[in-house]
Amino acid sequence: PKEENPGKAVVSTQSTGEDWGAGISFRKAETLCNMNGGHLYVPNDMAEHRFVESNQVAIHHAWHWLGIWCFPKGGESRNPAEFYTVTGEDMRVIQKKLNAQADPIDNHNRPCLLFHPRHDRSLKWHHQHGHEGQRTICEVPL
Repeated sequence: PKEENPGKAVVSTQSTGEDWGAGISFRKAETLCNMNGGHLYVPNDMAEHRFVESNQVAIHHAWHWLGIWCFPKGGESRNPAEFYTVTGEDMRVIQKKLNAQADPIDNHNRPCLLFHPRHDRSLKWHHQHGHEGQRTICEVPL
């Protein structure tokens, strides 16, 4: 049975018909999502994340930006409950539903997060500086 994702359309760069390139930076990805009325993908719960994996991402076998970034307290953290989202959603609430893990991030060294649907990295998020080119998924309200 196909899972539902009520109220949201999830659009990958590959499904828009536009050529955004094989990989774009975190900032460009968020800007392009905003131009299309949405934002970078922020997983809100396990059902939504599994929906995105099975319907949008899994076929690409690649890293994808998450709309999750920075650690506001200085230093570094591996606790996603302490990170920011591009939407302003509370990661403390989201993290209780996801129980995700992350490579250490901080504001100056690899502050942006990615996920990969394979190789046990779906909820064990990787970090990068943000200027690297990666795949993008936009979340757009219906």
